Amino acid sequence: MKGLLHSLFILVPILSFSQAKTSTDSMSFYFEFNSHEISLQNKRNTETKTKLSKLRNQFLVLRAYTDSTGSKEYNLKLAETRLSSTNKWLKENFPGQFSIRTEIALGEDLSSKSDADKRRVDILVSSSQTTPSNSKTRSFELGVPIQLEIQFVYGRDEVLKSSYGDIQFLMETLQADKSLNVTLAGHVCCGTDGQNLSGKRAERIKQILVMEGNISGSRITAIGFGNKKPLFVEDSEEHRQANRRVEATFYKKQ
Repeated sequence: MKGLLHSLFILVPILSFSQAKTSTDSMSFYFEFNSHEISLQNKRNTETKTKLSKLRNQFLVLRAYTDSTGSKEYNLKLAETRLSSTNKWLKENFPGQFSIRTEIALGEDLSSKSDADKRRVDILVSSSQTTPSNSKTRSFELGVPIQLEIQFVYGRDEVLKSSYGDIQFLMETLQADKSLNVTLAGHVCCGTDGQNLSGKRAERIKQILVMEGNISGSRITAIGFGNKKPLFVEDSEEHRQANRRVEATFYKKQ
């Protein structure tokens, strides 16, 4: 057998958004250019405060973004600062009213939104009655790629909420065995990958593992292969969907 076979029994504690009582995905705080201060002079921020005031005994998930100005490293740092500022603001204005479950600094928003709409922290809301998903068994062999059940918004690197189970699997695997490293390989279908979407998707997963799981980036390699390694001939939508994937390969440095 090539490598060491690991069997992991993962209790996935990430929120089950499909069962959650979601307030609205558009609930956000917006920021001025290069700022991390929440200003209630912004009408949208006032509306968000009003919505938050009506919540009780719920979990919040925070995701921070920036516009396209600045380097990747600078934008991640700014997103982290906006998370910290939002967390502090929530605790000061609504002490004990709800719990912050997860904070993710995603950096630059690569969507087609205006810069004013990109400078934000999104707030996802889930009832505290939401239960974790069932235990999940995953196994892997060192050096052998496994296909992850991670899906993205079409044409973008934004991870769909339903895919966080496998991200949690990656996170807990790397946290449990600090001698493990992982390569994340992104793949797309259908023509060229001139925008390197495959690489951006792999990099996005790495960002989540680093920012949310506190895993060293040096243990994670993110790479995009475009459409160079299809699993199937793209003669049907089912095959094209299968070719759009992210694979993880665990290994240990010699």
